[in-house]
Amino acid sequence: MGAIKQHPFAAIILAAGAGTRFGEPKVNAAMPDGRRFLDAVVEQCQTSGADPIVAVVPPEVAVPDGVRAVVNPRASDEQVSSLRLGIAQLANTAVRGVLVWPVDHPFALATSGLAVVDAARRTGAPIVVPVHDGKRGHPVWFARETWRELLTVADGGARAVVHSYGARVVEVPVNDAGVLRDVDTRADLA
Repeated sequence: MGAIKQHPFAAIILAAGAGTRFGEPKVNAAMPDGRRFLDAVVEQCQTSGADPIVAVVPPEVAVPDGVRAVVNPRASDEQVSSLRLGIAQLANTAVRGVLVWPVDHPFALATSGLAVVDAARRTGAPIVVPVHDGKRGHPVWFARETWRELLTVADGGARAVVHSYGARVVEVPVNDAGVLRDVDTRADLA
């Protein structure tokens, strides 16, 4: 826990999307165990040691205690608009970076989040991504130094920012297929 205190970080949960392909907003969708997607991701962020945790949600969505809710009234906007709202909430904090965790990755484990943050702490990398079976997944670490670009990128959103950092992006192997499990449709829950 000492390393976390020396390397404070936040989490931003991107949960404002309309969930068109899913048939409802994923923020309130139920996991096979009955928990909401949002609650599952919040638990993983808490276990990872993120503080604060910011959830960018559509209007009228309840968030768990201890989570900062930020409403994005425009669910149809690109995901980067939600990321910008989340980053704005962290401007006056001492966090060194943020784990960005889309709500449609509720099966990613806290151990993967911890591995990403640990790699960021050890390497000082501006961006760290978990990798499973040779593929990049979520959650992704963005150091504070990347925030200006995330706030101003015009095309391609966060993916374009990751691409612009090229070889400075650190990939951390994880034994967690959940980092790749993007739940876009109900069939993805099977």
